[in-house]
Amino acid sequence: MASKKENKELVLPVLDFEGKEIDKVELPCELFQAEINEYLVSMAVRVDLANRRVSTAKTLDRSEVHGSNRKPYGQKHTGRARAGTTNSPIWRHGGVVHGPDGKQNYKLKMNKNDHYIALCSALTEKAQSNNIIVVDENSFKGTKTKEFVQALKNVGADEKKNLVVFYQPNDNVIKASRNIPTINRVFADNTSVYDILNANKLILAKEVIPTCDCCSDHCECEKETK
Repeated sequence: MASKKENKELVLPVLDFEGKEIDKVELPCELFQAEINEYLVSMAVRVDLANRRVSTAKTLDRSEVHGSNRKPYGQKHTGRARAGTTNSPIWRHGGVVHGPDGKQNYKLKMNKNDHYIALCSALTEKAQSNNIIVVDENSFKGTKTKEFVQALKNVGADEKKNLVVFYQPNDNVIKASRNIPTINRVFADNTSVYDILNANKLILAKEVIPTCDCCSDHCECEKETK
């Protein structure tokens, strides 16, 4: 069931990596106060996971198995069925019939508008559960893993499975967090619905959050206030 949309001001503090509030930012209602469509969210997750799937399953057919091409026994006068090679699928250790060949295509597609609705639904769920943290990504000056772990604790994200969304490449954060397996780092234009839902905390750089002026085609804030 889709939740009822409530257009209220959603203002979050902008923190540096020492945990100090340096600014405030208003989250646009079209992204963070949308109607949650569970069906499209589940579809987006299925499409995303399918597109990540790699075709590694591979079996050997009768032309690829390691065996002899020698005819195992004579054609006639044996009382047995004719056999030309031991690589036949009906023989033990023979080839596999109609098995995976390593070229399977698991790719799925999704309508852009449906994916946009699913993305807004995922962001809204994080906003409703108070699991969004806005940070100034340029405030982190260290390069060591322990420094970044402490920075996560400072901003209140010392849990596992955090998603950090960058606005632009930040070498300090990338170097300091690459040895933490529970930290997922993506850019704003490459954020998936699955990554958002799979993260306990969504850590957004201030620059990735658009204003209502940037999304006036979708935002209904101005329409309801008039």
